Amino acid sequence: MPGAREPQDWHPEEGAAAGLQGFALDKTFLSSLRGILLETELVFGIILVSVFIYDAFKIYQTEMAPRATEGDQQ
Repeated sequence: MPGAREPQDWHPEEGAAAGLQGFALDKTFLSSLRGILLETELVFGIILVSVFIYDAFKIYQTEMAPRATEGDQQ
């Protein structure tokens, strides 16, 4: 079967630790203009989602939650 890897083709450096190398923190990218824009976009996105969640909760609380009527308060 073409493309199948033979056991002798396996190298120890290709283990689980080697698979995590793609997730290394690239400090040069984060300090570049594109990295700074990405960081700003992520923070803005987190703030925006938080505002949406808070707004949805307040709408639910005022519109959907059961209210006490005047007769129930006495």
